[in-house]
Amino acid sequence: AAMPPTSSSLWPGCLMFPMVLREARMKIMCQVYRPENLQFPHVRMQSTIALFLLFALRVGTASSAIQSPAEYFSTWGLSPAYVQEQTAAIAGRDEFSLSSAEFQLMVRMLDRFQVAPNQWRQGWANSSVEFASGQAKKCQEQCRSVRIRGKITKVVRLTAPDDVVMITNSKDIFAVQLQLNNKEKAWLVVPDLPVGLPVDNNLNEICGASAILLHVPDHVPNTQNKEQVLAIAPRLKWWPQTPFGRLGMDYGLFNSVDDGMPLQASEAEAFYASLSASKSQKDIPDAPLLDDTSLVSLLDPASDWLRLHRGDQIVLNGTARRITKVLVEAGQDQDILGSDHYWEIFVFVATPLLQIGEGFQDTYPLVFCCTELPQGLSISEQVNEPIQIAGFIFKRYRYVTQRLIRQRNGVGAGRPQESPLLIGKTPFRLPARQPLQFPGGMTWLPVLTALALVGWIVKGFCQSRRRSRLTDTLPDQIQLS
Repeated sequence: AAMPPTSSSLWPGCLMFPMVLREARMKIMCQVYRPENLQFPHVRMQSTIALFLLFALRVGTASSAIQSPAEYFSTWGLSPAYVQEQTAAIAGRDEFSLSSAEFQLMVRMLDRFQVAPNQWRQGWANSSVEFASGQAKKCQEQCRSVRIRGKITKVVRLTAPDDVVMITNSKDIFAVQLQLNNKEKAWLVVPDLPVGLPVDNNLNEICGASAILLHVPDHVPNTQNKEQVLAIAPRLKWWPQTPFGRLGMDYGLFNSVDDGMPLQASEAEAFYASLSASKSQKDIPDAPLLDDTSLVSLLDPASDWLRLHRGDQIVLNGTARRITKVLVEAGQDQDILGSDHYWEIFVFVATPLLQIGEGFQDTYPLVFCCTELPQGLSISEQVNEPIQIAGFIFKRYRYVTQRLIRQRNGVGAGRPQESPLLIGKTPFRLPARQPLQFPGGMTWLPVLTALALVGWIVKGFCQSRRRSRLTDTLPDQIQLS
């Protein structure tokens, strides 16, 4: 009889099946991880990395390099040759007008101009050349920025056609006719006019722009060419015949000013240009102080008086309560200002008795920014210096005071404050008020004077309830620490 199998005789068979499984598994793994099977994923990963690096390099190069206007506008299908051809009919018309297609072309050019990177537009302006008839054709062909300056002879409002309004958000644009210094005329298309510049004829106002020439007529000797130069610009510069305008202040920059807000980056050029222009300001003008009616309108946030008088020069007496040196970082702002600092002065001015909320006050703060200080004027967080200022109205400036607003949870927050911000060259010190000196034996006179003053205050308080209140409550008086 055959012997039954022992455990030793079963051992090789028991190991055979697991070994076969392991070998099969290893074959499969070797097939999967062979180099030829890994090649495509590896190449795809390399391609992805290469594309990412190329994109990053191109973005970095684009952000640092300034593209020329010709390259930039041609990218959007607005090459100089195309624009010259499309605008030829505009320049030859007796009266400036645009068809629907021409209006869309102007809007496209303005839109591309305005959304170009600030670094590029600044570079174009820095490399711009003065307009010259002999070089105008070349500048147009190269799409080179030119500086145009002249007197306004006509301003035309161009209303968006109905079919354009239906498909776009286009608004009215403006065409300004300039009489250039060389007796040549040019039409300049801009998206907006400076605040205060009317739509009229024969304004005799000095304006200019850093512009791109769209159409330059061919010059034919011994003939009278009716065609005019056509150009566009992102904004119009304006130097009105006002004290500030004669100092070189461009009122076109005021379009960026936003009242009721802190100083913003979009207002930086207007702010520092105002400070720079004020450096040429002369002594305090021989003019009366701002009257009480205008002063209250200046302080009232609900009034349009400040907006309508932006850039005007006013003279005020007040008391400086805080004088601070403000540093300006190196860069464009410092280049415009021509200095690394300016001075900020909080001035309290005397006002008629005003009802502010439920209280009454007869002083109100304003902010005066200047480039110089008179000798001997204290510089501190707490001063008490009587001064006179001749300031140009810039904006209604919003900031947070140290007076706290009590919250329900007991936590206090700074109370917002709005005050007029004026800009000038320097304040002028006024003599400090001297106490009255009484002759001997008249010690009773101050007592009578004090009693009379108290009676006058009480009478004024009672009468003030019958006075008309401001249309909107003014901010509370700030408390300087």
